[in-house]
Amino acid sequence: MKSINKVIGSALLVLLLFACDDPYEGKTFRIYEELPSATYLESRPEDFSMWIEILRYADMYNAVNQSSQTFTLFVPDNEAVENFYKKMGVSSIEELDKTYVQELVKYHTINVEISQKIFLIGGKLTSPTVSGDYLTVSFGENESGGGLNAIYVNDEARVKELAIETINGVIYVLDSVLTPLVETLYDRLEENENYSIFKEAVDLSGWKKRLSTPYDTVYSQLGKVSYLKKNYTLFVVADDIFAQEGIQSVNELIEKLGALPDYTDSNNALHKYIGYHMLSQTQYVEDLFPFDGQNDSTIIWSTLAENEVLSTNSVDGICYINYKKSTGEGIRLIEGKTDILAKNGIIHELDGYMPIITPDPVIVIWDVCEYDDVAAVVNAYGAENGLGDCYQQYQTSEHKISLMGDEITSYQWKAYSSKSTGGWPQLGYLLTKANTGATVNTYGAYKNDMLIVNLGYMGWVSMTSPVVLKGKYKIDLYYACAGSLSDFVSGGSKCQVSIDNTSTEVYIYDGAQASVGIYSLTLFDEIYFDNNAQRTMKIVLMDPRASTHKDYRLQLDYVKFTPVID
Repeated sequence: MKSINKVIGSALLVLLLFACDDPYEGKTFRIYEELPSATYLESRPEDFSMWIEILRYADMYNAVNQSSQTFTLFVPDNEAVENFYKKMGVSSIEELDKTYVQELVKYHTINVEISQKIFLIGGKLTSPTVSGDYLTVSFGENESGGGLNAIYVNDEARVKELAIETINGVIYVLDSVLTPLVETLYDRLEENENYSIFKEAVDLSGWKKRLSTPYDTVYSQLGKVSYLKKNYTLFVVADDIFAQEGIQSVNELIEKLGALPDYTDSNNALHKYIGYHMLSQTQYVEDLFPFDGQNDSTIIWSTLAENEVLSTNSVDGICYINYKKSTGEGIRLIEGKTDILAKNGIIHELDGYMPIITPDPVIVIWDVCEYDDVAAVVNAYGAENGLGDCYQQYQTSEHKISLMGDEITSYQWKAYSSKSTGGWPQLGYLLTKANTGATVNTYGAYKNDMLIVNLGYMGWVSMTSPVVLKGKYKIDLYYACAGSLSDFVSGGSKCQVSIDNTSTEVYIYDGAQASVGIYSLTLFDEIYFDNNAQRTMKIVLMDPRASTHKDYRLQLDYVKFTPVID
């Protein structure tokens, strides 16, 4: 991939667009039979004069009028803006803070053109707004019926006019002003009085900074600065739910947990309790419970509490968290209080206070690309290349993205010379493709991605797994093969693989077919772990062809830990 630092160049363009003064003032724009976006809006003052005032106040009028850049604009009509002013308690845009208004305009602007065809697919739009957020499209009913009369953005603004084409993009007219996503997860806790105990626990246990910070700042060895978006899933226990457990204050929660005074220590009971209610990445309800409802199923999730996991379960078609077979009980999400979005993640409310428990051992599927820093780098690449949040989302063509920058800390590696051609990075992320009309990627890869390992003879890479519970496991490695790897399928490619302190030698590709697909080999028939912990896997390339063959690489999909029941 082009280094994530290059994304800063795109960010500079955004900063230029939203500088204190309009950077395009006085420039001449090409106008043909169609008009550029801002000029078109100005040609309909009865509908858009108030949004034109907002654009000018935000120093954005000329920016969205330039012919060298395409935009998708979501434009509230005059009635919508009037209602917005009433809601904000103002009579003109100048009464609002200019920085807020600039964020408002950013939230209504996407710097690529989204056609009507793509828009009507619905769901989350693939390209972010200039503010870095993603809008959603849904379909409902109103007094005029359904169909094209009932298309909504973010479930709060109905689309009144679809995809008006201008010389530099498209315009969607809305009947309401969208609410910018500016609140962090911590802001969400602060603004809800019913979250007071949980919020105080966050303050005391040292998690406030994490929940208040949408971006991590990364400094490279050369002094360059990168900004990595960080997202979390937060399971919140409201005050009335705590009350059901006899907990009326944060002190009573501390007493129930038996927490000692050093609340910020990673082993402190209060610190672990809050961390146990947090997952990496934004996990919507459909992500937490991707079950068909036909079969009882369980997924294990590593929480931010050190070496602690929770489970999501489907039992008799009902979804639970931490379901206990012995009691037939589990935690449920509260209907209507899920998928609460924030700038840096999502909140789901629980119907129980959810103490830390250890689930029974189950199969663990470890996607070897599932790390926060990998997701941030891949999504930055997507933003730069018009793909949006493309992490773990198959595309119409494959993308090979380098993971060798300073932004990546989840992998440790050593590289030697490699003669591989075809644009394969020495350590990278392969974003798979799906053929037209297909619903799965061409490889059949688990989460539409793979780790590329092309580090040369005796090169190595190591990484840590999610938490694997205490017990005995069979461990299998799943990888991809392709026609270009035909020289390796007979006899395989020798690698040394270790899990923690146990090593083995295997021959990846041996027995696979020289065609696109996912194949597996057993690393260990039986290995025992004496605690709940993340496991470290290291792979050493012991095939001399890793430095000489033009097509050499490993494409690693996932590792499967299967409990062995004696």
